[in-house]
Amino acid sequence: MKKNQNLRIAIYIRVSTEEQTLNPEGSLRSQEQRLREAVEWRNKNSSFGEITGVYIDAGISAKDMNRPRLQEMLRSIRQKEIDLVMVTEISRLSRNMKDFLGMWEMIQDHGCSVMSLREDFDTTTAAGEMLLFQIMNFAQFERKQCSERVTANIISRASRGLYNGGPVPLGYKLMPEKHGYLAIDEQHATTIKVIFDTFLKEGSLTSTARWLNENGYQSKKFMEGGGGKKRLGHFYIDNLHTILRNKAYLGVKTYKLRDELKEVPAMWEAIIEPNTFKRVGDLLSKNKNKLKPQSENSRHCYMLSGISFCKCCGDSLPGKTATGRSTRVFYYEHGWATKRNAGLSKKLLTCEPKRVLANKIEPLVWQEVSKFLTSPKMLEEMRKEIEIKSKGDEGLKERERLKAKISGMNSQLDALTERLSMLPKAVSPTSFFKQMEKIELMKQELEGRLLESNRTAFSSVKRIVHTETFERFSDHWKLVLSGANDEMKKKIIHKFIRRIEVGKNEITIHWLIDEDHYKTELALTANSRLTGKNQKMFGVAGSYSLINGAP
Repeated sequence: MKKNQNLRIAIYIRVSTEEQTLNPEGSLRSQEQRLREAVEWRNKNSSFGEITGVYIDAGISAKDMNRPRLQEMLRSIRQKEIDLVMVTEISRLSRNMKDFLGMWEMIQDHGCSVMSLREDFDTTTAAGEMLLFQIMNFAQFERKQCSERVTANIISRASRGLYNGGPVPLGYKLMPEKHGYLAIDEQHATTIKVIFDTFLKEGSLTSTARWLNENGYQSKKFMEGGGGKKRLGHFYIDNLHTILRNKAYLGVKTYKLRDELKEVPAMWEAIIEPNTFKRVGDLLSKNKNKLKPQSENSRHCYMLSGISFCKCCGDSLPGKTATGRSTRVFYYEHGWATKRNAGLSKKLLTCEPKRVLANKIEPLVWQEVSKFLTSPKMLEEMRKEIEIKSKGDEGLKERERLKAKISGMNSQLDALTERLSMLPKAVSPTSFFKQMEKIELMKQELEGRLLESNRTAFSSVKRIVHTETFERFSDHWKLVLSGANDEMKKKIIHKFIRRIEVGKNEITIHWLIDEDHYKTELALTANSRLTGKNQKMFGVAGSYSLINGAP
């Protein structure tokens, strides 16, 4: 850094926990005040510079680079809009040595510097740079050592059969006076016994769920010990399968030690007899093995698997197969909602269409992909439409803020769960559970706001793929369009489409038109040609579409 240079300064601020985020006079404000005062003090002696950006990641750990505001700052550095990054201490930037080295190299390559108020060193000298890396090593060591202590404590408690946090199985309840122990919840323990007996009588999960729901049996909606998420209240295939396979009902604690599953007697009473549990397990395994052998002719590629969704509810539409009168029928149907409704007489799913035939939707999508690849005008029309609509998109910063808040709340829930496992017996966990419930409710509200914002969001014009880049990549795939088999068609579709939404009378295609996506794919394609290997090439996160535009 040169004196009297009028530097463009970015200040980066971060805290790890949600409590720090919610405190208006806490660490976030203190960091910003200290950094602003440091800039002001230096400006009194010379033309040090001005703060052109404030980047705040609230409630997010520095264990990785998955931080929205950090990534935004790094993009500005790459565009040479920042000369100096200031932090109160270097661990605010990163606690991972590998990540920091990559970040540090990029920052230097783009003519930017880093200043930390706590660690006062000059990185322009070899000694200063060595000191920087040593400090980063200690920050990483501290994070890993803390993680190892928590893991060791969790394993130690689990080996003694103690409850270690997480959702309390239906039929049990926490014992505030004895941490790590569970007591039987008589009301729901009776339901658990009925579930096991009914499955042995009915013989299938779907029939069992339907019988339980029709006869008024319900699960406790609030999931105790697991934060605050609510169960659906009724029974369906997935939650029944989880219950019937859960060895906690035998009075057995299971845990993993070096990827090996261990079992020890639990510090709670059993609800189910071992013989009943074994009979249920044998029947589940027998039902799983009742798979009809499929011939080569009955297989289907399902070109749109993983990218097709319902326009009404947003549920994924995985590929499924049914047997018709003379042939097999291939279609896309609601996944989660179908399972959820399987045990109900009165279906909750009201979306139209409930399912769509593969031989109708796949040719339509393939036709549009072929047009997209061979018609440059299509991309230009998208660009013009996005330019018009993106001018009114003023909610980008708000969406980034919501994402940061949600990520921070997830980190906080993880931290609270870890703290519960280390809680002394004399301390009541009630305050922890209340705090976790409060955070979970706030998180659900933010997720709803983010979803609504994403529905009306449009991609940034700056990130739209350049015509030259797109044509270089598409030329590679145009050669195989005419003779492509189903597997090749699926591969091409997934390289140019991010999401397909199926409505009652329309299909909406969200195209991948992000510059970074195509640059990455070009690099992978070139590497594949050089090595002569058929490497699988994946799309990257953060890609954009014509309709939605949200990462």
